[in-house]
Amino acid sequence: MIFAQSAKYKLVNLLIATSLLWMTAVCLSQVRETNKQDPTTGELKLEGKSIQRLILRREDNNEREEFRRPEQIIKLPTGKYYLHEVHLEGGYICYASKGPKRHLASVTSDEPATLKIGAPLKQTIKVNRQGRNLVMNYELLGVGGEKYSSSDRSKPPTFTVYKGDKEIASDKFEYG
Repeated sequence: MIFAQSAKYKLVNLLIATSLLWMTAVCLSQVRETNKQDPTTGELKLEGKSIQRLILRREDNNEREEFRRPEQIIKLPTGKYYLHEVHLEGGYICYASKGPKRHLASVTSDEPATLKIGAPLKQTIKVNRQGRNLVMNYELLGVGGEKYSSSDRSKPPTFTVYKGDKEIASDKFEYG
């Protein structure tokens, strides 16, 4: 009698274990199939140089895509991306998420999208008159018009003002 009950419990346990293993195998095969279904990808061509680190954000779900020393063409899942942050050689950084201009790139599987960021950098000065004073604002711009700042605050940009060939003033810009 004890032997019969023991055999019955063993049979029930065996059936339960077999059904659990079967359900686990079915679930794992579904997970593998899901992982095989790679989302459609496209290419993003970077027009610019000296990029050490690039961070993009997807427009639809704000997921972050980060690249260290990206190639000129990078592969991404299709969708719209905007520039979040870019670091260049020499310590120049653009925090595009803080500025009003969003650099969008629409990545499709049809043809490569293009994003103009990075070097060569262009130094610009905007001058405005305020009464008898001239107010000068310095900007360091990338190939796409994005604004960069230097992480090295020890050497601020300098300027010199000439009247004809004669130097009449020179100074340093202040950060901020």
